[in-house]
Amino acid sequence: MSEPEDPAHHASIAVWDLTSPVVIGRRTTLKAGIACSSGCNLTGSRIDIYDEAGTRVGGGDTGTVPWPATSALYWAELEVEAPETEGEHAWSVHAAASGTAHAHITSVVRFTASRPPEHHVRLEVIEQGSGAPVAGVELRVGRFRVATDDAGTAHVDVPGDAYEVCAWKLGYQMLSHTADIAGDTTIQLVMSVEAVPEQPYWM
Repeated sequence: MSEPEDPAHHASIAVWDLTSPVVIGRRTTLKAGIACSSGCNLTGSRIDIYDEAGTRVGGGDTGTVPWPATSALYWAELEVEAPETEGEHAWSVHAAASGTAHAHITSVVRFTASRPPEHHVRLEVIEQGSGAPVAGVELRVGRFRVATDDAGTAHVDVPGDAYEVCAWKLGYQMLSHTADIAGDTTIQLVMSVEAVPEQPYWM
């Protein structure tokens, strides 16, 4: 039976930098870290990743240097085996923080798995009327998410299929349409500036 956690040494786990969707049947990476509320040195803490069936699919030990801009988030970049099937999945992240004062902790990370990409899509977003490129537009091509750069362009690789393509940016009307992607292609999106209401909402 494991020892109870010391309340003064509450440990927590963070998971980040997992690309979604991941490609089925391939290995991917994510970052995971552990921190103690008392700022303990958690170098060498063990982190393991398990799939829905309880099979270990990746893991490793935290390094000696905390994550930048933190004082005690000890982390590791972990290589993980992706699922063999498309769709929504969840991995269970188990962390064994070093030191007897810390209890084992778990977290769940949810993600989408997709077929391998086949085609390159270039997305161009311009403003209606002026034709000026629109930077910082959030784009979704099915499950795939990207954002336009300063030139109003974004790039994404996707499997061949019919996709809902959505574009959103504050100050513009949301745009959505369906695109059949059967090869490398360019999609141009024209966004309209959202009209400012004559009567402010707060009056």
